[in-house]
This record gives sequence, C-alpha cells and structure tokens, in this order.
Amino acid sequence: MITYKVIKENLQHCELGRYIAYGICVYSEEARMILKSISDVFIERDKIEKLVALCNENKLDPIHLSEVVQDAIV
Repeated sequence: MITYKVIKENLQHCELGRYIAYGICVYSEEARMILKSISDVFIERDKIEKLVALCNENKLDPIHLSEVVQDAIV
C-alpha cells in the first residue's frame, strides 16, 4: 500500500534567504521507504495538507503525481 505524506523542508535561496517549504512524497508501507518526492511545492502547510488528502482519498497512481502538483500550483 502507498500513502502520500507531507514533507517539511528548511530551505535557503540566494535571493529569498531561509524559508520553510512543504513538499509531497509517495511512501510505500510495505517497503518502508519513499518511492518518489517533489520538493518545495508550497510555503503554506494547509495547502499541501489538502493536496496530500486528495491524493490519498482518490488513491492517486504515483505516475500522475507530477501532473497533479503542476495543476495545484497554477
């Protein structure tokens, strides 16, 4: 079984300085490892939590994760 999870990241950008961002990952319960992740998607935690919930509720196939993230940030 796979689940989508929030990733909290402490990042630094040469123009922005330090900031906290949130990404999303696909986690395999059986293998106990991250299969795929996308970093620095949102700076608002509530937005990434909603996206993660939608991915889990709809049992998103990981091959579509990049497309879903692109749609979410536009």
